[in-house]
Amino acid sequence: MATCEVTEVNSGVTFTIDTNEIVLDGALARGIKLPHQCRGASCGTCKAKVLEGAVDHGWSFGFAINEAEKEQGLCLLCQARPLSATLRVETLQIASEGVPEVSELDAEVLSNVALTPRVRRLVLALRRPVSTVLPAGCYVEVCLPGISPHRMYSLAAPFAGDIGLVELFVARHPQGRASGFIHDDLDPGAALTIRGPFGTCRLPAGNGPVLGLAGGTGLAPVLAIFEAQLRSGCPDEFVLVLSVRESREVFALDRLEHLARRYQNFGYRILVTDEPSRYSTQPVLAPDWIRAHYPSLRGHRGVISGAPGFVEACAKTCQELGMNSADIATDSFTPVSAELALICPEPAG
Repeated sequence: MATCEVTEVNSGVTFTIDTNEIVLDGALARGIKLPHQCRGASCGTCKAKVLEGAVDHGWSFGFAINEAEKEQGLCLLCQARPLSATLRVETLQIASEGVPEVSELDAEVLSNVALTPRVRRLVLALRRPVSTVLPAGCYVEVCLPGISPHRMYSLAAPFAGDIGLVELFVARHPQGRASGFIHDDLDPGAALTIRGPFGTCRLPAGNGPVLGLAGGTGLAPVLAIFEAQLRSGCPDEFVLVLSVRESREVFALDRLEHLARRYQNFGYRILVTDEPSRYSTQPVLAPDWIRAHYPSLRGHRGVISGAPGFVEACAKTCQELGMNSADIATDSFTPVSAELALICPEPAG
């Protein structure tokens, strides 16, 4: 198998990866730290200048990097694969204001229960109360034995350090080593290490109605952000839309209904895309639902999370209806199919 010698010029570190490996994943698997946050082409923290060599840019939908930047020699290390025997890159390490310091935390599996045939709710209890801040919308890195690189999962509920419970939604992905282990082998009482926070998905600043759009386990960061805002007394209107393929994939209805009954300014909708259901007589896609219910989204803020295609389509629709791009926060999970050539890593959530 062909290899590539990668040099990051700011740190002077050099390492060798296979040419079918994503640069960031290859570095992390070898214990080499490079600037990163989301690992899903949505934050731009891992953006780097290619000084020598060439890369396959992989997937992105234009929020973290655009075509003009690619033509100028920039890439996202969380998506780029080498196309040359040597690669010299210079990381830009975009600083994000208000991002807490990453901490390593010891935890124990408190519960691991199935919500649907494909999704489990994993609750981790930290070994002791901590002062670490894990903001709603962030990821944590779950370190699983024998699986590298470690996988990141979004917090599914607001975190309080004095209580020390971390809740995650974990979807099983075909050939996904991490999700397979969590679904089949991770029992209550097991000891784990988690690291975080990562990710920059937060409620955009300002006032006005908020529309949350979640595809599958993309519900986690949207729900955590909404719940945190509602608890804080935010008076703005919040509408959360959960889109799934089949009725049996609907989950967390108790959480959604609880919020709807407790807060008059919160409502939710369930969309099923592939079959008629009790939620709609016809299958419905999220962009179509948005257009049917919102003639204009001017003055609205948006939080969108899920698979890349879902995020891209929803963000585009919101902008076409007048939502300012600066008022849209996104959390996009890296496509599984693009990762299988390495060791089957998978998207967050």
